[in-house]
Amino acid sequence: MIPRICDAHCDTLFAIAIEGKAPEACTVTRERMARGGVSVQTFALFCGRKGPQGTPYRDALDMLAAVPQVGVPMITGALPDERPETPSGILSCEGGEMLEGSLARLDEFQQKVRLRMLALTWNFENEIGHPAKEGPKGGLKPFGFELLRAMDDYGILPDVSHLNEAGFWDVCERAALPPIASHSDCRWLCDVPRNLRKEQARAIIDRKGFIGVNFYGFFLKEDGVSALDDVVRHVDELCELGAEDVLGFGSDFDGIETWPEGLAHPGDFPALMDALARRGYGEALLDKLAGGNLWRVLKAAEAAARH
Repeated sequence: MIPRICDAHCDTLFAIAIEGKAPEACTVTRERMARGGVSVQTFALFCGRKGPQGTPYRDALDMLAAVPQVGVPMITGALPDERPETPSGILSCEGGEMLEGSLARLDEFQQKVRLRMLALTWNFENEIGHPAKEGPKGGLKPFGFELLRAMDDYGILPDVSHLNEAGFWDVCERAALPPIASHSDCRWLCDVPRNLRKEQARAIIDRKGFIGVNFYGFFLKEDGVSALDDVVRHVDELCELGAEDVLGFGSDFDGIETWPEGLAHPGDFPALMDALARRGYGEALLDKLAGGNLWRVLKAAEAAARH
């Protein structure tokens, strides 16, 4: 039996609405989700590759308009008690510049839909803080701290996957909700700025947040040539740190150009679960990794919302 998978990140809405890709040509489709046992897919509103110099707010509205094209129901109200049995979606933000430095924009998006997590930066400095790509220094800006308080009120999880180290520690210190890294890997296995250091992973574990292992080849191995065993290796390392209750997957499908052999789309999730089972992971832990851990933190954030 395939566990019900919850995937913490994909860029399918950007591919459809901004890049003009046909829904059936995307990596994430309803048919592949069903085949792979994906019960909840997180669809990101991606700020775009120009950052604040682009049109992130307008692009986000275009992505929302494209939601019906993905072919799965989007959960914009209260989450059900258990993970859905059939493919469903939730929404996140990747790159807070889509808010244009305004809490009113956050209110607007919460009224239109319901963001479950918000990546404070992508690869550019914005009104909130500084990205991992530009180095470890420079924490959150004043608007970033205001935004964290508003996110706490709404029950929106702070996603640190693209945030730099100084900003990461600001989130750990100032956010009431636990930090999540929706699509990041182990920096001690693959030394790129987008991956987590051990002390960052431990901080997420201590705060009962979430880490979604990313399937991008160049985050798994520095030469970019990866296989299922490389995903398992990152899972092993994080579990050795004690991440059994905070670990899952953030595939980054439709946002990556290279992926592990045998793990090209959501329909391949059973192959990954089989590889983990062969490694010795038991049924209860496999269920946590598949989606139980992400569902737990989503439900906890929803319960903590003040409005």
